[in-house]
Amino acid sequence: MGTLDWIVLAAMCLLSLAIGLYFVRKSSRHGAEGYFTADRGLAWWAIGASNTATYSSGSAGFVMLVLVFGLAGNWLWWAAWIVWMPLVAIIWAKMWHRMQIITTAELISLRYGGWPAVLARRIYAFVCCFGFAVLIIGYITGFFAQTIAPLVSLTEWQILLIFGGTTVLYTMFGGLLGVVVNEVVHFGFMMIGGMAFFLIAVAQHGGWAHILERINHIRPEGLTQLPPTAEIPLLTVLVLVLQGLFFAGSPTAGEGMTAQRFMGAKNEAHAIGGQLFNAFLSLSFRTIPLIGLGIIAMSMFWAPELLKSIGPAPGGFHQLDDAVHCYAELIKATVLPVGFIGVLITVEAVAYMNTLSSLVNWGSSFIVNDFYKSMVHKITLRGEVTVSRITTLLLFIFAGTVAVLYVKGMIHWFLFINSAMVIFLLPLSWLRFFWWRFNVWGELAATVLGLPASIYVWFVLDYQNRPLWEGVGILFLASFVILLGVTLLTPVESDETLRRFYAKCRPPGLWGKFKRELGPDRPGERSLRRELFDCLIGTVACLGLVIATNAVFVLDWFRVICALVVVVVFGAWLIKRVLMEEKPTVGSVDSNRTMGEISPTK
Repeated sequence: MGTLDWIVLAAMCLLSLAIGLYFVRKSSRHGAEGYFTADRGLAWWAIGASNTATYSSGSAGFVMLVLVFGLAGNWLWWAAWIVWMPLVAIIWAKMWHRMQIITTAELISLRYGGWPAVLARRIYAFVCCFGFAVLIIGYITGFFAQTIAPLVSLTEWQILLIFGGTTVLYTMFGGLLGVVVNEVVHFGFMMIGGMAFFLIAVAQHGGWAHILERINHIRPEGLTQLPPTAEIPLLTVLVLVLQGLFFAGSPTAGEGMTAQRFMGAKNEAHAIGGQLFNAFLSLSFRTIPLIGLGIIAMSMFWAPELLKSIGPAPGGFHQLDDAVHCYAELIKATVLPVGFIGVLITVEAVAYMNTLSSLVNWGSSFIVNDFYKSMVHKITLRGEVTVSRITTLLLFIFAGTVAVLYVKGMIHWFLFINSAMVIFLLPLSWLRFFWWRFNVWGELAATVLGLPASIYVWFVLDYQNRPLWEGVGILFLASFVILLGVTLLTPVESDETLRRFYAKCRPPGLWGKFKRELGPDRPGERSLRRELFDCLIGTVACLGLVIATNAVFVLDWFRVICALVVVVVFGAWLIKRVLMEEKPTVGSVDSNRTMGEISPTK
């Protein structure tokens, strides 16, 4: 990297820090609630772009995925995402907003009663903060370090100090509002930089027709658009689709950081619209330059994983030591304008910073809201914000240590983070919301057993080296059996607790007498049948979107046109049914006010 490259990188770090400092006063006006919910004033476009940016840590991961698994490799995450994203938009987004809580752990105090609920809430908060958040930070740090290693001689400690330090500073000062604004800015930079690199690389490496011809000659199965393939069997796809039906309960997807933005939305319509916008950006728009770069990488490089399935690298292909280096090697193999390497390193850096900032803000919210505030009752709003900033810093230091010492092997970690790690918790997404009989003991069983069981099956029993459906399937079935068994063998929650939760959340599903007591005719009330039908419409629209995205790269124009027709028809139908026919909910915040101008609902 030259001087201009470092200047570009430094400029983005300084801009990010400046944005965080700009929102210091706004983020601290209303204590921890305002700090962690952006004063409940987020607009739909900010929610959509922010959540998409949060998911984009390690943009080079998409390039690696296509190189290793071919074009169909996208279905290792698409298969679940085309299901859970519309489900979360239509069903869960508004419920998270209605409850007016600060963290997902706070739901437990609302849903269950007595001392077990206090215990369950604190255990859940601890697991999310020091389990899920720390492991994901470790993964994204390790991935980022290995991605840029061929280009920048920085150790993981130095990366944490430079990029992590910048991120934790703007997160500490700006709170969720500073995080979201930074993510919107970063997402725009990522798309411009990624698309420019894709167009330059296509021109320099022989044009698109030549790239496709080269792959067809050596590895034609790499351009297969749809699974099943040799690397992605049908059972894996089916298990991932099943996972998508429950992914609303994942701390890394429909719950967690995603739900945090729904809690900070202006009103229910903005929460729903934000998730629909997120679906479009996440499933297709953000992936376009990255999938294209992955196909170019397929025409030039040979990953170690291909040695087992296909054989040694053919003539003219460069054998990589590690598939994670493909993005950096592609940069090195392309003649770029002066300073543009700095742009591309910055693209990866802001992708890392986006997810890191969301994770440390989300993780520290548990410490403050679910531990500190419940133990220290005499604390000022200013004191809440000070504690929030200190916990943000401490969480980052702890997670950084885990990243450097323990996270290795990116392909196995990619599949663990996105599937195996969260599978045991997933039934909670349906059981706690849709079935009145589910109780705190079932919640505790999922929280206590989930992460240890996933680590044991994946790493100790070595299911990481077996077909994905085996390990994920075992964990999912075990979860359902244990959660249902524990619930049916333990006492029911009190009617008073269940009535309170139902009145606040208004979930669809099996709520019997509580629904009859409160009456169905309330603004925004929709039957479960209607909700599920809308989810089906959304899933069809998302399916068309991803089919069109893959088809355009292999110039399959008939499939592109058919898929886009499905997207337009079903997408417009969904928006009309969900947003245009949606009545405003009592207590919603005025949607005409701007982001950051809404005072917290007390």
